[in-house]
Amino acid sequence: MLFAVLVAGLSAARADATADARAFIAAQVALIKKGDVDGLKKTFTARLVVRITADNVKTAAGEVDKYTLDDLVASVEARGDEIKIKMKNGRTLTTLVKDGGAWKADTIWFK
Repeated sequence: MLFAVLVAGLSAARADATADARAFIAAQVALIKKGDVDGLKKTFTARLVVRITADNVKTAAGEVDKYTLDDLVASVEARGDEIKIKMKNGRTLTTLVKDGGAWKADTIWFK
């Protein structure tokens, strides 16, 4: 019985991490499509903010339509305050980290 409860708890945590990751990446995609550089900067860790530019967002806007949300967020690995997002092709898209209670991307995935 305890094993079933533990498995159910882990499954729920994984489902929450997947939902968080999908919502986060969907929001970033929307910001990219709008060309909202300032809004997009708020979704990245402080060390990456200076690397989010109008040029790379414009380039990303031309590329992002080639992927579905399912392509971008095919699986997740949740570890405490981190969520590693893997693409459908098996490559890591980004890692989300908690920053002041909010998720932030710690990799620029749309270069």
